[in-house]
Amino acid sequence: MKINSQTKISWLIKHNIDAIDAIAAINPLFKKLKNPILRKVLAPRVTIGDAARIGKCKVEEFFEVLSAIGFTYEEEQQQQAIEGPTAEENTRVKEVINSGNVKTLDVRPFLEKDTDPFNHIMAALKKLPEGYALEVINSFEPTPIIKILHKKGYVSLVRTDDNVVKTYFLKVAKAIEKGGNTDDFIFNVSIDELESERLKYKDQCTEIDVRDLEMPLPMVTVLNELEDLPDGHALFVHHKKVPQYLLPELEERKLKSWIAKIDEENVKLLIHM
Repeated sequence: MKINSQTKISWLIKHNIDAIDAIAAINPLFKKLKNPILRKVLAPRVTIGDAARIGKCKVEEFFEVLSAIGFTYEEEQQQQAIEGPTAEENTRVKEVINSGNVKTLDVRPFLEKDTDPFNHIMAALKKLPEGYALEVINSFEPTPIIKILHKKGYVSLVRTDDNVVKTYFLKVAKAIEKGGNTDDFIFNVSIDELESERLKYKDQCTEIDVRDLEMPLPMVTVLNELEDLPDGHALFVHHKKVPQYLLPELEERKLKSWIAKIDEENVKLLIHM
């Protein structure tokens, strides 16, 4: 199995579960992969190159430990890099920080409890006053979040002091469309339309109910099922609300989501390629 710096951590684990222990041995930070909740939420967002940057180590260290369990290095393909802030955007973020228009969120307590801070960050951004920046305090650079928020129109600025990493997010533009329109992936439909689409999969549809699960288990359960879903199959989900934080994850994976809202406590989703 061939890999390079752009290979997703989730792909490594899917093809060889021993990749978890191999990667965890590189840096104590990577031991978080042993937590099933964090693994299912974070691993699909992070490449080997991202992980090396987060752990402040070399990608060659990954290749070395992964080659010992059967992976081989391949030539790099052209990588789509995140555009850094322009000089004007950089100055703008610094001006906002210097003015004191900053709200702070320390996510280290969440990580210490093996809880994914993604929902807390998104909630904090939603409440952020116009013209304010969100300061996210962490022990490492949150590359996955930077990627996601860049596509939503946020510019980021990272400052590191010893083991404390402060990442500032400021909204400067509209969300970046990815290869088309959100409407290409998310469909709000009637229950009849959803059932009609579901019939196309007949016996190739897995059904789950996450309505009674506590957060963040609904999101984790759906991602877990999708990880093991065979090609050409669909996932039918009984949910109690439209999963706003899950939808960007599904769109990131180029998965189509058919959503039928029955009432305030009953939502059906059909997810497939």
